[in-house]
Amino acid sequence: MAASLLNLARPPADKQAMSVNAWKSAPLPLPSVWLDGQPVELPARSTGSLPAIFTELESLAARRQRVLASVWVDGTPAELVEEKQRDGQFQRVEAESISLAELSRRLAAETRGQVRELRWEVERAVLTVLINDPPQNRRLWLRWRVAIREPLAKLGMLRDLWGARLGELSAGGHDLEAHLEELGRIAGHVELILLKPDAESLPAAMILSDVFERSFAPWLWRLEEYLGQLHEQNLE
Repeated sequence: MAASLLNLARPPADKQAMSVNAWKSAPLPLPSVWLDGQPVELPARSTGSLPAIFTELESLAARRQRVLASVWVDGTPAELVEEKQRDGQFQRVEAESISLAELSRRLAAETRGQVRELRWEVERAVLTVLINDPPQNRRLWLRWRVAIREPLAKLGMLRDLWGARLGELSAGGHDLEAHLEELGRIAGHVELILLKPDAESLPAAMILSDVFERSFAPWLWRLEEYLGQLHEQNLE
């Protein structure tokens, strides 16, 4: 009797299944992916995470001799996307690519601007190093060494893009390799002055000021002009 009452209270098996399934969330639709205003079909295995989608888009752009310039996820720049979206909670990915020629122009312009800013700072410091304490001048030089790294890294990217064709341009009458070697000599001279300030007949601050005015600032100016030439050239 008790068993029959229990069976009456229990819903049929099919209704139990319907009840359980009702609580299961429906699978999210696959995100739509767009490149340069056109929809892109990606392998299903690559649509579940943003890194996989980015890799596919980069490969597709590379096959077209282009590179990704910007990526948006549900209207948000990819670099600002929250972690939960990276795990698959997104609906639309849009990317824009640029040609290698446009990449070259952008890199040349950005690098030239960075070199110009550094040159201005060096020119302004020609007089201030004369009154600075030695530790201040060491810190100043260290900051400039750090500041020049990013332009040189971008210059390396430009060298990869242009290859041997960079030899057609000159920086103050020298090719790029010779110009970069000159920077090594300038840096070595400055390091020697800072390391052994009493090794020269003149005060170290005066020698530093002269090196900055007559060597380092002109070197930066020639590199700036070189990048200006490169910006005007057509890679294609």
